[in-house]
Amino acid sequence: MKRHLLIYIVVGVVFFIAGIVFAPALREKGYQIKEWVTRPSPPPPSTKTVILYFSLPGEEYLFPEEREIIASSDPTSEARTILEELIKGPNSSSLSPTIPPGTKVRAVYIKDGCIYVDFSSALAEDHPGGSTGELITVYSIVDTLLTNFPSQSKVQILIQGKPRETLSGHIDIRKPLSKNTDIIRLSPGI
Repeated sequence: MKRHLLIYIVVGVVFFIAGIVFAPALREKGYQIKEWVTRPSPPPPSTKTVILYFSLPGEEYLFPEEREIIASSDPTSEARTILEELIKGPNSSSLSPTIPPGTKVRAVYIKDGCIYVDFSSALAEDHPGGSTGELITVYSIVDTLLTNFPSQSKVQILIQGKPRETLSGHIDIRKPLSKNTDIIRLSPGI
């Protein structure tokens, strides 16, 4: 009986010492769990409405389409997102895409009032051609960017990091281009 009592006392002392040693750590874990459970979830990312310009089949005008994107505090990142949405094409079945679907945005940077956009070679190589088609492609890029970034005044289109004379032989893109509002229509038929 004394032996059993001694074992109980030793086990009790071990648990008591273990409790003293591990209590602060357990208490801290309890606070961490409580903080994690009660911490509010992060707010959803804010969105921004932007305007993209597409064409109608056989038309020589651009028509606006609004699109929601995730807002960014970095203008170059936001410009890249806008261009990627432009490449995806319109949501409206009445509008047509203006950029070949395999085109990629390689880089975007902004300097001295000009947005420089470097596209993959697919923009020129996969372009269907024609003076109207080229005009629509070039100004869907330029007008989309300058509408959404009114503090900028020009867009320089680059292919594989270099300026080109044209996309497919018609529109000079060697220098930065300004917005062309003459080819913008508010809706088909206007």
